[in-house]
Amino acid sequence: MKMRKIKDKCSYYKRMLKDFDQYGGHAEFGRGMMRLALFKPSDFVKKLRWKMMSANGVDKLILKFPTFEITVDTRDEGIAADLTIDRMHEPVGTEILVSILRENMTIVDIGANIGYFVMQEASRQKYKQILAIEPNPASFALLQQNIERNHFENIRALHLAISDTEGSRPFYISKQSNLCSMTPRKDCTDTIDVDVMPLDRLMAKEKISHIDLIRMDLEGHEICVLRGMLETLKRDKPWICLEYHAPVISLQDREYFISTLESLDYELKCFTFRWSDYPIFGHTLIDRNTVIHEGQLRDVLTQITNHVLLLFIAPKETPFLKPTL
Repeated sequence: MKMRKIKDKCSYYKRMLKDFDQYGGHAEFGRGMMRLALFKPSDFVKKLRWKMMSANGVDKLILKFPTFEITVDTRDEGIAADLTIDRMHEPVGTEILVSILRENMTIVDIGANIGYFVMQEASRQKYKQILAIEPNPASFALLQQNIERNHFENIRALHLAISDTEGSRPFYISKQSNLCSMTPRKDCTDTIDVDVMPLDRLMAKEKISHIDLIRMDLEGHEICVLRGMLETLKRDKPWICLEYHAPVISLQDREYFISTLESLDYELKCFTFRWSDYPIFGHTLIDRNTVIHEGQLRDVLTQITNHVLLLFIAPKETPFLKPTL
């Protein structure tokens, strides 16, 4: 059994590095090897430092960034540790998102967590309004605090989950707040019931007539959310910026995702590997000129099935200039 697990793990990493080589060339392959070797030690050191900080008896920390402040929970082993120790979270994905922002946008942030991306969206460009949606009670409380702390106006925080049905569904809690999900996980520490609603229904309820950008990080629940926002996509043609969790998405759901977006005349503007967006000992260890990739949506998602990807998708007529990081 152990030998089988080792072989499966080796096969997984072999496919992973092959994807890096295909989309980033030999240089990206080399950096992938380096990251593979250093990720575990880096993660161990970060967790050790975080536990030492948490042991001091302080429940909350206030972190200052150039354009905003954010409160984090010292019991959170996920994004709170990233922001406190590495001073960054998904740095490449953040800069791509910021490059897309335009004045007077209406933004819907699904899976807003404690509000890191909401703070980026609100502080880096003049916006019309932001709807920040988060089902985890602990994260939602911090989200509200962070909105108030930065005195942002026209941001509404809603305590619910987005899906393809209306009612109540199980929500799985993780020690890493940014990994809580509607999809069952092995590292789940608790399960609670949360209110759910399709985005189309929510937009009608909140009387929002137009959306310019949807950002979502749903740990595998993105297909269900897509099913519940088709009318919004048809009507408004917004940007969709999301984490696509290929390893947990079935072939049938993948085809639904691709064909639905193709039928709405959407295309993939760019993508990056989530694996390339983890800091290693506080450094990105990437070539910023090659880390952002381009390709056809169908080709990318049918070829890359082992990675979590950050996808930036928009209608074909939407202009996009790949940012220089």
